[in-house]
Amino acid sequence: MTLSKQLIALIVALLLLVFAGTFLISVHNTRDYLEKQLESHAQDAATSLGLSISPYMEENDIATVTSMTDAIFDRGFYRVIRVEDMQGKPLVDRVLPVQIEGVPEWFIERLPLTTPEGEATLMNGWLQSGRVVVKSHPGYAYSQLWQTIAGTLRWFLISAAIALVLGVLLLRQVLRPLRSVEEQANAICNREFPILDKLPRTTDMRRIVEAMNRMSSKVRQMLDDLERLASGLRRQAYQHPVTGLANKRFFMDLLTNQVNSDEEFSSGALCLIQLKSFKQYNDAHGYKAGDDLLQDTATQLEQVTAQWPRSQLAHLTGADFAILVQDCSEQQVLNLAEQLSAALAGLYGTGKLDNPDVGHVGIGFYDGSQSVPLLFSEADMALRMAQAKGANGWHFTTSDDIEQGQVRGATEWREFIGQALESNRVQLQFQPVVSCADRKLLHREVLVRIPENLDLPEQGGLLSAGLFMPQAESLGMTAEIDKSVISQVLQLLADAPDDDTHYAINLSPPSIKQESFIEWLEGRLTQYQAVAGRMIFELPEYGVVANTEHVLALLSLVTGFGAKLSIDHFGRSFGSLAYLRSMKVDYLKIDGSFMRSIDENSDNQFFVQALAEIAHGLEIEVIGESIETESAWKLLPSLHVDGAQGYFIGRPE
Repeated sequence: MTLSKQLIALIVALLLLVFAGTFLISVHNTRDYLEKQLESHAQDAATSLGLSISPYMEENDIATVTSMTDAIFDRGFYRVIRVEDMQGKPLVDRVLPVQIEGVPEWFIERLPLTTPEGEATLMNGWLQSGRVVVKSHPGYAYSQLWQTIAGTLRWFLISAAIALVLGVLLLRQVLRPLRSVEEQANAICNREFPILDKLPRTTDMRRIVEAMNRMSSKVRQMLDDLERLASGLRRQAYQHPVTGLANKRFFMDLLTNQVNSDEEFSSGALCLIQLKSFKQYNDAHGYKAGDDLLQDTATQLEQVTAQWPRSQLAHLTGADFAILVQDCSEQQVLNLAEQLSAALAGLYGTGKLDNPDVGHVGIGFYDGSQSVPLLFSEADMALRMAQAKGANGWHFTTSDDIEQGQVRGATEWREFIGQALESNRVQLQFQPVVSCADRKLLHREVLVRIPENLDLPEQGGLLSAGLFMPQAESLGMTAEIDKSVISQVLQLLADAPDDDTHYAINLSPPSIKQESFIEWLEGRLTQYQAVAGRMIFELPEYGVVANTEHVLALLSLVTGFGAKLSIDHFGRSFGSLAYLRSMKVDYLKIDGSFMRSIDENSDNQFFVQALAEIAHGLEIEVIGESIETESAWKLLPSLHVDGAQGYFIGRPE
């Protein structure tokens, strides 16, 4: 029961208590008063009649005595008037039946009035000649008692109704700040931190509102401080101090993680960009001019990489920059090389350089077979060959052992993926995600596979999502693959209603931007509403940051069915963490580039712990990806990480 209802009930109880006491006292006093009035009335009538008829009793004039008695009795205020001689023989006896009009019978039965007798002695000289007995009629007393009690009850009901209405209105006014405080507390739980500007007049309520405002401000400040701390650590540990780009350390961790993650990175390009004669430029123009040139270079390269959503630009050291572009074809790499060369040539147009030969670009193609050192060697060799080509030259090298599964053209990929969808050859594997506290299963992540041989799937291998999803994205086919995966998982859940396992499904950012896909998803979740709450939808961080409006719409949709939303590969972006407050997601999966060697990297440990504190303040659970060793697994609880996923935990099945 709410506080307002409890207070209203208390007010009603007090009113009833006060009325009951007042009513009983009033009834008792009125009844006593009326009974005394009846007694006095009867005695006065008996005394008066006795004095009046005494002379006539001496003369034995019974006719006159009768006439005088009738004159008094006929007024109707008396129930009995009797004149007796000394032996008790009635000389005159008048009796009026008790008839009470306008008073309920039950009232008379529950509140009987006694009618005491009034008695007077008749004298004949000094001798007693008889007596007069009078009883008052109770009808008028009952009528007066009924009117008094009914009037009292009526007045109480009216005054109680008025008091109750005024009390309720007053309570609403007084308790309104409490409702505002409740909304404020719920907002804080929802990662919002409002301040109540309107303070109540009541002193106690004012203090409560002021305390809640202080708490809201403090919680916001704590989260802001943690975000600044994490951002500061990120800048210090992972960003170049001059350009603000990812530094060599961050880039190498990311590249190592990607090369070791078949699910995410199956092909791409490593670009090395080097400014020519940068040391001489520094010596001739000073370090301030050198820093300006590096910043201009970073700006030009950022404009190029902005066209490639799955890319990472880094400032390795001095005049060296690097770009990792995921999931691009060789033809796309050639276009990228032309853009980078043009960007370098554009630096000469700023007027800060004397020589149009600004720098060179070397590109190594990753086909899924190279190690990190080998890929770097190929890119570095390409850079040396580009330097031999002249001003702003570029060179692109490819590996000789490209797998045949990756050399399909766009038309072949469209036919291959389309055939897999039509023949229901999209297969699912599941990788466990467990709790760091007790290794209890949190959920299973759904991994998508397509057989290499669609006609005889049992005779060939399986293509991972990292190989065909980039092709599907470039062909606009991700929504159809996502629909197939979601349909299979929903059917799996429906077939096992007693199982409480949750499943995490990766959605492609292009899919959530399609209105038709969102409508389809809503229809599917409605159809499988009983099991929809066991689904978790995951989006990569780059897709969340670039599609905030669509992500919020998706979040509103899936949470309406009890499903959850997770941000995958969190940490690759150098943007602000403040957007998490509005997202209200359930999980953050920290990118494997931070987790793969976390037991050997104290900066990564500090960053992950700070990130976990921020997430927990927003009621978000944190999961570490790419946990491959026992030492990394044992370290997670001390970093306040909630869950883990990786080959050490379990391989896809």
